[in-house]
Amino acid sequence: MLDLIESMGTVAWLMIICAASALVVVAERLFYFHRVNINAEDFLRGLSSLLRSGQYNEALHEVRLLPGPMARVVEAVLSRPRLKRSELRDIALEAAELEVFRVERHVRSLLASTTILPLLGILGTVLALVEFYDQPGITDGAAAMPEVAATLSRALMLSAMGIALAIPCYLFYSYLVARARKTVNNIERAGLECVHIICDARERDAEAAAAASSRGGCRSGQCRMEAAAPAEQPAETEKTEDA
Repeated sequence: MLDLIESMGTVAWLMIICAASALVVVAERLFYFHRVNINAEDFLRGLSSLLRSGQYNEALHEVRLLPGPMARVVEAVLSRPRLKRSELRDIALEAAELEVFRVERHVRSLLASTTILPLLGILGTVLALVEFYDQPGITDGAAAMPEVAATLSRALMLSAMGIALAIPCYLFYSYLVARARKTVNNIERAGLECVHIICDARERDAEAAAAASSRGGCRSGQCRMEAAAPAEQPAETEKTEDA
């Protein structure tokens, strides 16, 4: 195998280096997505239970213990729980936009490898043919048929090698792009859900406080009326005695 690669020339080694770099990118991205993978449903459910009970510090502490971009976006929102809904929403979207670069990092290099590898194969084929036919006497029919067949075989192997290496690169690129889009969608969803949970809980607390204060005001008003009622009775008694 090594002898075959050496016989195909420098272009074959360039394709091997390009494919090896693409393999490193695939391994790094797969490990990254596995490390930051968080169940969004369970994460939001647990976060909602803490925020609805007013435990903001506990929720912030739990979020800081988690790895990944989703936790960082939620942490950015939880760090400013007293802002308006629109301001919190802007913070969540800005934090999610900053995480997009980390999620999609190095993925486009796979697309570059997918494009370059077939071109390198075609280039190697053309260069091998040009080098063969530049030899003296080849165009005059001095070359034997076995030699011509071996040269054509090596030249076409370069094109086949480039296409064979480009196919898995494109498949991994498609998979990683879909995985990155899903991760970005979960990040934005988690940030916006956190904003809605915080603001809804805050509005419920305000409504409960207003209802409690109104009930307290009604009770005090009833007490004043009851206190004022006995003061009117002696006046009626005096009128009866005068009569």
